[in-house]
Amino acid sequence: MANRVTIEKLAAWLAAQDDIVVLGHVSPDGDASGSTLAVWHALKALGKRAVVCLPGGIPRMYMDMPGSDGVQDTGDPLPFEPKAALSVDVSDIPRLGEAGQKLFEACPARAALDHHHTNEGLGQLYVLDGEAAAAGELVMDLIDALGVKLTREMAECLFIAISTDCGHFSYSNTRAQTFRAAARCVEAGIDVAALTERLYRTRTRGRTLLLGLVLAGLETSPDGKIAWARLTEDMLAAAGALREDNEGIVNYLVEIEGVRFAILAEQRGESTKLSLRSKPPLNAARDVATPLGGGGHECAAGCTLQMPMEPAIEKALALVREAMGAGNRE
Repeated sequence: MANRVTIEKLAAWLAAQDDIVVLGHVSPDGDASGSTLAVWHALKALGKRAVVCLPGGIPRMYMDMPGSDGVQDTGDPLPFEPKAALSVDVSDIPRLGEAGQKLFEACPARAALDHHHTNEGLGQLYVLDGEAAAAGELVMDLIDALGVKLTREMAECLFIAISTDCGHFSYSNTRAQTFRAAARCVEAGIDVAALTERLYRTRTRGRTLLLGLVLAGLETSPDGKIAWARLTEDMLAAAGALREDNEGIVNYLVEIEGVRFAILAEQRGESTKLSLRSKPPLNAARDVATPLGGGGHECAAGCTLQMPMEPAIEKALALVREAMGAGNRE
């Protein structure tokens, strides 16, 4: 049973470890990528031997982050045998992926740092703040608790982590602490204009074509409150896109006027990954993701079902309709 602790106790635990692997979740986003790298920079500053492992490696769009060239895939041979593992931004064990889970559980010492309400605890000890907009906020607190100076490299990683997980400070999870953390990143010397250009105003041709293909198949419920779309492997091939180019496409669905719940179904071989977005009082994690074995946040969640796309969509739609019919209407 994992023991929930304070950030100071996690820092003390980390300070006592060496040969540390820092792990993020499958389909790593900006928060998982930036937060794990920021932890790595802090551990290096303490003189620790550490490595970041992400399932599939670092996504192309985050390859310019300081230290990203040292990020390894969870299935790659590591430069040392890790004795301690820290999962960051991982809501549950399956989100580590098969190789990541084996790596995590093989370490004698295991801990976690996360901001997902649905997290029930990983490893032997964990820190959880479900109110934080991003794991990056908690990593900044961890860096302070470790007594490490916030460098520009750490700050760049953390700004990407925080900004991407709160919709560039526009989502409902954005709180005062979120802005304070971002301000500290600016004070540490990051180039906000350059980062914003790279993150939000630049996309590959493949990602642009993929967006068009997905949106062309958009469907909505008769009342216009639910929107869903499909992303197939054939679409990826036709667009010349990478798997990671799906990030954020579901947001286009929930931004449609009148839509209260959005579903993006993505073909993953014989399974289907569902990306979910909702608007209050609907709750993407509680109403759909958790009942289907996934997790996440109130307005953004996800799950993977071991079934073809159409039955998976129907399961999700049934739960959304049930939630809407249970008094969750505006």
